[in-house]
Amino acid sequence: MNVCNLPNIDVLNCYVKEIQKDHIVDYCCISGKDDFANYETILTFKYKIINPRKQHTKMCEFIGTHRDELNYDYYIKTRPDIKLLEQINLNILSDTAINARARVYIGPQTIKYGMSVNGEGVWKYIGDCSYDVCEKKLILDDAFYIFHNNIIKQEAFKSFPYNDDVTEHEWFQALLWKECNIDLKIIGINLEFTKNHTFSGDLNM
Repeated sequence: MNVCNLPNIDVLNCYVKEIQKDHIVDYCCISGKDDFANYETILTFKYKIINPRKQHTKMCEFIGTHRDELNYDYYIKTRPDIKLLEQINLNILSDTAINARARVYIGPQTIKYGMSVNGEGVWKYIGDCSYDVCEKKLILDDAFYIFHNNIIKQEAFKSFPYNDDVTEHEWFQALLWKECNIDLKIIGINLEFTKNHTFSGDLNM
């Protein structure tokens, strides 16, 4: 984690404070090295995990190790180079699906900020989104997503053979979720990926 991401963490903490008025919120930080002190001026971590592996493996190994003690309503997976630009509407979340923006979509839905590409920035013209009366393809974003404890029970993050040569991108993640029959829900999330100054795009709008 880089200290240049501290403003993003501060914004996250401000939004979470609103959630904490009605809910108990804990933070977990999974990093490739012991750099947690960079952010402990802002956050207090319940879990501090050093894991140099790739991001989906990190999620699976954390959940696998702590499964018996995890009993939260919802879990939010994010990155330090994500800057939220609006509060997330918790009322639209599905408790039986992974909730995220789409990376690729062919179907009838129209959602403001529903794409992880096609917003302002270098990914503005990637496309990978088109209208069809029937939903034919859906790949969710892997940088920021939300899921209920029910999804853990459905083995959405079950262990798999790790391969350091395999890129754990959105398509890799989608294949694992498909094998587990995990439902996917597209939600609008207004955010900036500050690493390259790209913003959420609109879905079929």
